[in-house]
Amino acid sequence: MESRITQERDGDRTVQAALVTNLRRALPALVTAVGILLTAACGSASSNSSAGGGQRSPAAPHSTGPAVTGVQSIHDLAPELEDQIGEVLIGPALDVADVRSVPLQSPYTADVLSPVCGNRPGSGVYLSAFGQRREWTGPDLEIEQFSGAWGVIPATEAVAQVRSKLGCGTYQDREGQHRVLGERELPKLARLDSQLLFCEVIDEDGPEQPTHLCTALLARGEIATRIQTRAADAERAEQLVGELSILAARRLTAVS
Repeated sequence: MESRITQERDGDRTVQAALVTNLRRALPALVTAVGILLTAACGSASSNSSAGGGQRSPAAPHSTGPAVTGVQSIHDLAPELEDQIGEVLIGPALDVADVRSVPLQSPYTADVLSPVCGNRPGSGVYLSAFGQRREWTGPDLEIEQFSGAWGVIPATEAVAQVRSKLGCGTYQDREGQHRVLGERELPKLARLDSQLLFCEVIDEDGPEQPTHLCTALLARGEIATRIQTRAADAERAEQLVGELSILAARRLTAVS
């Protein structure tokens, strides 16, 4: 009996020893597995947290104000200006021989008062609000009128900005190489706050006949209008823009 008990005790000790040995062998693998599970759990929790309402959105692009972008809000302008802009446009029929109105898909557009010498939106150069335009064409002749409202700066200041650019000499745009010929005389038009007439020649050294471009800018209150004539003949371009300026000035002063 005692011998049997001794054998059972020895067997139990052998089993316990084997269990301890197996546990020691399995312990590193168990620790590694637990570590992997904990890491995965933390990563999942972090991912879920980021996907929730507390997620920090990517940094938004730096926003700029009107002084930088040159864009003004129409909400800062009197709503009646929109109708007045249309009334400033001359035509649609013009008393010019062989000239007809050009149908436009839409008359509405935003523009600077003049793009001469790279005068672009930004740095105090503003796009108009409520802008509208008309176009006419004839043999070797193109006419365009644009009108818009300026609320961030007075319309007369927009004219002054263009005048300050005219000393650039030459510049390039989609039409070609421009050479600025400078200001031209425009008889004083009554009741305007500001007026300016200047001419340019486009691609004068090119293989084809150059284009002569003359621009008149008229301003009163918050409204300014631009009239441009493009012609093969320099004298015709200047004379015609002067005549059309008188019509535009009458309309401009009647509404503002």
